[in-house]
Amino acid sequence: MNVKNDLLTNLHREVLHGMYFDYNDTSSKFIDLITIMGSLIVFESDIKKDKKDLDISIPVFDVSFWEQEKAAIEALFEWITDKPVPVQFTVINPLDNDDVFLSLPANQDVALFYDDIESIAGLNKDKSLFDYIRIINKDNEKQKQQKLAAFLRKSVADSSEILDAPIKLLIKRKTTPAAILFVIAIAAAKSYFNDGSKVFYYQSKQINMDYLNNPSLLPKAAHPRTYQMMNALYKSASVDMSIETPLLQKSRAEVIKELPKGYKQQIKNTNECVRMKRKIDKAMYTPCGICIACLQRKIALTAAECEVYDGFYQYDYGQKIAEIINEQDQQIYTETLDLMQALYEQVKINQPFTEEEQHIANEFIIAFDVFLSKYSPF
Repeated sequence: MNVKNDLLTNLHREVLHGMYFDYNDTSSKFIDLITIMGSLIVFESDIKKDKKDLDISIPVFDVSFWEQEKAAIEALFEWITDKPVPVQFTVINPLDNDDVFLSLPANQDVALFYDDIESIAGLNKDKSLFDYIRIINKDNEKQKQQKLAAFLRKSVADSSEILDAPIKLLIKRKTTPAAILFVIAIAAAKSYFNDGSKVFYYQSKQINMDYLNNPSLLPKAAHPRTYQMMNALYKSASVDMSIETPLLQKSRAEVIKELPKGYKQQIKNTNECVRMKRKIDKAMYTPCGICIACLQRKIALTAAECEVYDGFYQYDYGQKIAEIINEQDQQIYTETLDLMQALYEQVKINQPFTEEEQHIANEFIIAFDVFLSKYSPF
């Protein structure tokens, strides 16, 4: 067995460590979906590189069932990677589980907390009794991580369990569509063993920043089809489980506008800076304010008239390109704004869009107009 297959065989034991699980017929399907979605992360880079003789062999407990669903799995993988992805399944036997313990069902669904604005909004939107899986943003300042952890604990019921997601496979890929589906599969298993029936993932409708090279205006992580395909797999497995995305029909600006003040005050503790994530400057402890992720965030907060709730940047909202002294940073901000401007023009030219896309197209045009009018960076 190769290294990747060995990793996948034991993957569910690693990610469900500390949680109750068993290997009965229904349970094994939830566990298999963790392995299947984990394989997408493990093999994704090879798939996108068109690696020759790629053997995507996924170890599962119920081979006969997944052979019947093979076309659906391959369709989901192709949707995520934009490449045809043939897969095959190999059988594994139930493993001794040293972590098995008696557990009374909590009758609680599971929600995901991604240390981001949408997850904060989710705490405000859903007051039901949930358990939580938190995906810590390790690129954020330690103090801000702790403040978000404290806010999450304070905002949920005392009986709600909060687990940190296993991030070994998620390093640098926490918010890719493949990584999101992997965490959702873990959460679905947790929900099932809780005797719950839902997973809540908070993702707003966003514009595809690669739209100039890609025909879809919605990125895969914000596209309803991604979660519809995942739900279809649970339905095919005849299990009572659904993935809920209650913010997916709203833009980020709309989500922010609806937040109560106490929740808006947590926005400053979130961070999305690409340059911090990529460790371009190891001495960088403040979001740059000029990368594409920082600019998208600024545009959304400006459109929501909520800039006052944002944190500090190296280059703040009113920064003019011409006033940036550092030549590299001036070039980065110029390229970022040029990309956003080109996207803006293309979206205006290509109207009308599908019903799913038209709303975010309108929101993007309005938001960028507001930002340019208010801050005039050029």
